[in-house]
Amino acid sequence: MFALRSIKRSQAFSWHLLVSLSVASVLASVVFFVWYPQALAYASGVGEIFLLLVGVDVVLGPIIMLIVFNPEKKELKRDLSIVVMVQMAALFYGMYAVFLARPVYLVFNADRFDVVYASDITEDNLIAAGIESRWGLPMLGPDIVAAKLPSDPILAQKIMFDAITTGEDIQYKPQHYIPYSELESVIKYQMQSIEKLKEINLDHLGDVEALMAEYQSRGIAYIPVIARAHNVIGLVDKESAEMLETRRLRP
Repeated sequence: MFALRSIKRSQAFSWHLLVSLSVASVLASVVFFVWYPQALAYASGVGEIFLLLVGVDVVLGPIIMLIVFNPEKKELKRDLSIVVMVQMAALFYGMYAVFLARPVYLVFNADRFDVVYASDITEDNLIAAGIESRWGLPMLGPDIVAAKLPSDPILAQKIMFDAITTGEDIQYKPQHYIPYSELESVIKYQMQSIEKLKEINLDHLGDVEALMAEYQSRGIAYIPVIARAHNVIGLVDKESAEMLETRRLRP
């Protein structure tokens, strides 16, 4: 308690703010570089949600600390503990929600990539795919796979019927995923020219030109990436069909 008595209210506020900002920076790195890498944060609309969550937490925590901090209070330790616990609980809950909604697969499906989120896959489809629980889904960024209708016409018809009636299309059924490389010829056929991006991104011509300059020594094309908030592009290698990255451009 003697140490607390020697701390000024402004110092307590500054230290709390510094620690809160440091924690927020670490969490931002996890969200934007691991769970939602490249253009997937924008495509999924998580940026605004995360910044609101962290912003409120980082601002309110230190402000409440500034209000309650009084070196003469007998209950100071208790009050500070409550502030920190509430702040950490809110931050943990928000991060857990962002984690549960993270992209787990980029699924090549017919002529596009579909971003599939952990919350999109039902328990039945997890079991059918041999995935014991949601903790078995990718955690360090989405896996790149392809989806293919089964050869059984009855099962294929059921999948198409489900897509029409419930919206549960094949991309949400990991039991029908195959290695991305197995559809190389189809992927190459569906590639679109980078030049086309200039026509549909007139307000971002500088970004398109920068992209072309960056990859001038490598043949690239793009395939649309369909996501929750915004559709973006997936850059692919013309020769190998390798998925290179996602970019924030309209497809």
